[in-house]
Amino acid sequence: MPHGTLSLNGESLPIFAPAYSRAKGVFTNTTAVGITYRVAASQIAHLVPDVLELEEEPLMTSLFLSYGMSPVGAYTEYAHQVEVTYKGEKFHFNLFFILDNDAAIFAGRELLGFPKVLGKTVIQEFTGNRLVVGGTERPAGRKMVEFEFVPEQMVPNAPSPDRWMLNLRSIPSPYVGQPPSVQEFIPCGLGMKCNEIWLGKGHINFPRRSISDPWVNLDILRYEGSFLAKNATAELLLRDTIKL
Repeated sequence: MPHGTLSLNGESLPIFAPAYSRAKGVFTNTTAVGITYRVAASQIAHLVPDVLELEEEPLMTSLFLSYGMSPVGAYTEYAHQVEVTYKGEKFHFNLFFILDNDAAIFAGRELLGFPKVLGKTVIQEFTGNRLVVGGTERPAGRKMVEFEFVPEQMVPNAPSPDRWMLNLRSIPSPYVGQPPSVQEFIPCGLGMKCNEIWLGKGHINFPRRSISDPWVNLDILRYEGSFLAKNATAELLLRDTIKL
């Protein structure tokens, strides 16, 4: 009887038409708005693994991103992070990502443990005044987070990342009641080169409370800083995984 002729090469499914490219993670023509703020630990602790430490008022970061092109195509993204400490080192722990490109979702989740789901982010720079506005919907039409940014000062270079991001890559066992097939932390980062970066004042609004999306149930205590980056090129950086 005849056999199949397709070699098993470790590519993503379906292996005859992989869902994403394994090319180096480079993102061009990127626009990013980042806003940092503090919340009470009690509002976020139930979303953070118990091996990670939090401050009493942990630093949160909301990032709104538009990638002009990448190996998985163009897309928009919202990133929701909290500062944690693991074995004495501080990280930005990635809690939740919302984006509109299925290849980027599959690649981010399967390879690197990014907690990515489907949704839509908008960054609107042309508003008729100095405001930059936008937000993220999940699903379409259901607004989860909104932002405003007022540019105040252009700076010559993007600041160097102060710490790595941290993903929890977890693949459950197919057998109920058994330990996960994979469970590890993956430290990662984005090396960014930027032609234009603005510092300014930012504001975040979570317009709803949610049972299905508990990451929005936050009350902001105070803001720490905000920026707008334009025409940026970002490169994905990785460190060795940490087995759990």
